Amino acid sequence: MLISGEIKKYNPAPVKLILLMEALSVLVNQVFQVLLPWYILVSADSVLWLGVAGFATIAPSIFSSLWGGTLIDKIGRSKTMMFCEAIQLLLIAMIPVLIIFDKGKPAVISAIIFISGFFDEPGQMARRALLPSYTRLAGIPLHEATGIKEALDGIMSVIGPLAAGLVIAVYGPLKAWFCTVFLCLCIVMTALRLFNGRKPRIKRTNITYGQVLKNLYKDTFLFKVITLTLPLFILGQSWELLILPAYVHEHSYGSVFLGLMEAAFGLGAFAGALYFTSAGKRFKFFNLSAINYTAYAISVIVLMYNLPKSLVVAATALCGAPYGAFTAMVITIILSKVPEEARGKTLGVFAAGAALTESIFIMLIALLLNAFGLFNTLFSVSVLFALLILAALFAGRGEMRPPLS
Repeated sequence: MLISGEIKKYNPAPVKLILLMEALSVLVNQVFQVLLPWYILVSADSVLWLGVAGFATIAPSIFSSLWGGTLIDKIGRSKTMMFCEAIQLLLIAMIPVLIIFDKGKPAVISAIIFISGFFDEPGQMARRALLPSYTRLAGIPLHEATGIKEALDGIMSVIGPLAAGLVIAVYGPLKAWFCTVFLCLCIVMTALRLFNGRKPRIKRTNITYGQVLKNLYKDTFLFKVITLTLPLFILGQSWELLILPAYVHEHSYGSVFLGLMEAAFGLGAFAGALYFTSAGKRFKFFNLSAINYTAYAISVIVLMYNLPKSLVVAATALCGAPYGAFTAMVITIILSKVPEEARGKTLGVFAAGAALTESIFIMLIALLLNAFGLFNTLFSVSVLFALLILAALFAGRGEMRPPLS
């Protein structure tokens, strides 16, 4: 309660820096999603190598997500974020150097990506765990901040693939790798500014992973949210690193169209997340999850047939809108329902489950593409999403109100 005449001072600077870091990080990832598969296809001309590189991107997160939760508890969120971003900068900077000396073979690049993956997820977790504290400091609701975060993710998902496709087409992959290194340096500089402006760390009560799992099991709603969200990652990295590159490669559309396809989905996600910032309390989780999986199924089906490019791009953009709102809602639910001392490890459990799902399916989809071709692979995925739609509708029976307070 404020004393009469007292005006509470808000400080929006830290949350702005967090959101800037998020935007730059997504921009790097989106450039990476076009650059890596394109480089692998050009240098190795192999879908299986795409699967290996994709697996190397995701698999470390299974373990680093759990390690990251422990690291956050031990040294704090800001230090974890700073440390992980600095290590990733050094690793990514090695790639163009290796390419210059003709040592950038797919196996070597995949190995570097694999090592970098052990630091990617902990850095992201640390940023997410900081968000509630900084939104309170800025005096804005959490669901608005997560909506803005996802909207930034969406708009960077538009800019990143388009920029990557154009840079690759005009200047070649090597210059695109140097652009990625520069963006990583910008992330580290932003993290350093945020790190230097932080308050002294307050020692908090540590919570074990056993307690986290027990709390999740007791919270029926949160358990259902996480369980029903994990299948979202079936097409996580597989979509960007395998399916879209395979589709573009099969029809000989080129790197610019690959960037355009990924940008179209990002534009839809931007619109969906932006709407969530103002209308988040109107959404019901299970209804939105059913809509989201329906959109996923449609985005897969349109790639099964050689439809006009404009129609495919438009459908992909439309299907991105539910994703933007859905991901913003999931993060808001987790951050708002989990106590502060348990956020790091809860995010770690969620991220580990997501990475496990992604790593399994990225190899499975690579094998299906290699053995049965694009059409049959997409048909199998569409059947799976039809089952997920039914599961979401069944789980949402009796949901009377939005989960956000």
